[in-house]
Amino acid sequence: MLTRRAVPVFVLVLALALFWWTRPSDDGGPRHDVDSDVRACVENLQAIYDGLRAYRERHGHAPQGSGPAFFAELIASGVWNNDPENARRLTCPGPGATPVPPGTDYADPSSLGPASSAYAGRDSARHPLLKFPAGGEELQALVACDNARGMNHAGVVNVLYSDRTVKTFDLERLVADGILPGGTTTLVVGADSPLEELRVLLAD
Repeated sequence: MLTRRAVPVFVLVLALALFWWTRPSDDGGPRHDVDSDVRACVENLQAIYDGLRAYRERHGHAPQGSGPAFFAELIASGVWNNDPENARRLTCPGPGATPVPPGTDYADPSSLGPASSAYAGRDSARHPLLKFPAGGEELQALVACDNARGMNHAGVVNVLYSDRTVKTFDLERLVADGILPGGTTTLVVGADSPLEELRVLLAD
């Protein structure tokens, strides 16, 4: 049992622990004080990674498609069942994300375009994934929020990497650190991204 003198110390330690847990990281990500849609997005991306690993075990390589076709292979190949729950995992749940057009069929990757998901997938045509899984200096971006019509999430972008990590970039922190110019309101994803690591993805 805590004594009266120990209680204030305990409360102070608990408050400090919560502060360090919830504050944004210094490099723009990952963050822990995130909204539920950001957490749901992270869960989607990690599920996609697990599916990509299963695909790799079956076929000996990562999917070869680009953009949404890259991760749609999870359904097209039968790694995932073709059902509404899995289809929802293949697009960003952020409130600013572009809705997927009705009738989108992930079982037919050849019918898909950038608008078929609010995720940007690997541009395998221009940036083949030479090693998967990978880590360290070989770490590569695989899938990210596409920000096609502005930020999918309020102020942050999730990016899945080839070791299953998901980094959450904080737009304000990137501006504050001089990585992005002042007044930037959207982190562009794809060939024109100001972040080199996101140029390997195919977005609108």
